[in-house]
Amino acid sequence: MSEPLRFVPPESIVVGWDFSTGSVKCVAFGMDGRTVAQVRFPTDLWHGDPPSDAVNELSLMQLEGQARASVRAIASELKAAGRLNDWIAGGISATHHTAGRIDRAHNQVRRAICWNDQTLAQYRAKGERRLGGAKRVRELLGGPWADRYTLSHLVKDEDPSYLAPADWQRTYRILPHGPLAAGYLTGHFDVISVSAAASTGIMDLRNEAWCPGMLGALASVENRRLALSQLPRIVDHFELIGPLSDSLAGEAGLDREHRPLIFPTSDDQQAGLVGGGAVDSGQMAVILGNSAVVNSSSELLPQHGRSSSNSPLDVMRLNWGPFLWMRCYNNGAQFLDPIIGAKPDWKSLEERGRRTNHQTADSVSAPHSKRSPS
Repeated sequence: MSEPLRFVPPESIVVGWDFSTGSVKCVAFGMDGRTVAQVRFPTDLWHGDPPSDAVNELSLMQLEGQARASVRAIASELKAAGRLNDWIAGGISATHHTAGRIDRAHNQVRRAICWNDQTLAQYRAKGERRLGGAKRVRELLGGPWADRYTLSHLVKDEDPSYLAPADWQRTYRILPHGPLAAGYLTGHFDVISVSAAASTGIMDLRNEAWCPGMLGALASVENRRLALSQLPRIVDHFELIGPLSDSLAGEAGLDREHRPLIFPTSDDQQAGLVGGGAVDSGQMAVILGNSAVVNSSSELLPQHGRSSSNSPLDVMRLNWGPFLWMRCYNNGAQFLDPIIGAKPDWKSLEERGRRTNHQTADSVSAPHSKRSPS
């Protein structure tokens, strides 16, 4: 295992990326937790030809562009602030379950199928029948298999009208959203975090290893063999992916001898737990974004029978050990769009939020006799 960072100078800056199916956010933080710089880019999805609400796919060429553009943009912001050389490390959060295929040149074999692609239900059901039903899935994985998991994508890939047999052969890696982004940042596409692997429906949640038995959901024995060989190695979250690639460092004007280090990725549900402070067993967080999600950390898997492929309860694994129990309400937070608009001014909104927080804190700390009647 790589040696973890043991000393961080107080002037250091860490950059965090959030790659989602709605947008990409890249934020630079100082060691005091304050934002030093930030940039955002939109994400455009493909909805079929002719367009259909049922299909949601993300071009990996767009994802590569977002990764590279965000580095150039955040480096420009840090340079203007006189802080470029303070950037030492980066971490990535990305949409769980969204996954695509790349070849040995790291180019797209097919787009990433997104978590909310409505074509996947029939393929999950077909694959689950091949395995012997939801009970057998729980025996193999320790948890349920939902439509949006990567394994459903692979069952769909067996439809030759969707993916040609030759594309199975030329695939080098099958990778979720976060590890793909990390690969475009570092040039290393051969590893995946526990958090991201747990969103595939192929990792045994109990031992954090790939479960070849789940590939019995595929009809072809050859495709099962190929898929297993195309999955990346699962790594501990302290094992570095690598430094920012040399070419990206050159584009961004960074010192190539001291490139920022990139750590294994987090799926967005794990990141939500971290942001909500619910990282220990028994803690729960409610996260409002494009959907409303109730997440909790637990030392235990749900008891037998508590969840199934037809249940809204997802079970994943956190990078640091506990299991993640997730309940997603797809329409629960869509009130955000009409409130903040389709293209919000995030800097203005965040500044307003900071002022409100300071005013609230001052009000709470002020003597009762001096408080406003309101």
